[in-house]
Amino acid sequence: MIRAFIAVNISDDQRRSVDELLGKVKGYDVRVKWVDVGNLHVTLKFLGDTDEKILPDMYAAIEDSLTGEESFDLSFDGLGCFPNLNRPRVFWVGIENGFSNLKELSRKVEGAVRPFGFEPEKRKFSAHLTIGRVKDPRNIDSLTTDYGRMEFAAGASKISNVVFYQSTLRPSGPMYTPLRTFELNAQREDS
Repeated sequence: MIRAFIAVNISDDQRRSVDELLGKVKGYDVRVKWVDVGNLHVTLKFLGDTDEKILPDMYAAIEDSLTGEESFDLSFDGLGCFPNLNRPRVFWVGIENGFSNLKELSRKVEGAVRPFGFEPEKRKFSAHLTIGRVKDPRNIDSLTTDYGRMEFAAGASKISNVVFYQSTLRPSGPMYTPLRTFELNAQREDS
């Protein structure tokens, strides 16, 4: 069994913009686990424990479901927290352009993995870039007050593929290993 998820990556320029933002928020005396900039991604589907024996068939199903999907521009704008700034558990960066494309990719991926026992997400799709998770809410008010006032934007980058990742949990933080990349704009071989 492996722990797995399906996502799209962001550009190096977008990573640098988020890194600058993290430089501002890491100075607060709070217990937040900030995401390593190299691990930033937009999740389309979290699978969790996945039997390695089904991977070849699942890859084929995902590839088939994405056939004909076009590449698109993704940009970021705005900051927020789940469930909200008053009770933050997750700090995120919002999507400006590309939301509907991400939603469609998520819908197609969900349909592709469902026959393998992965139920669709019950919550409404909410594309975002997770940048931190609250470990302890003490002292968080000073950060959330300022975070709610901060402005953030990161220009567009082209999303041209979807990546199937293995996630290995380690004490120093998760390690994400790409197992398969699915190119967008791919045409069905039998057409």
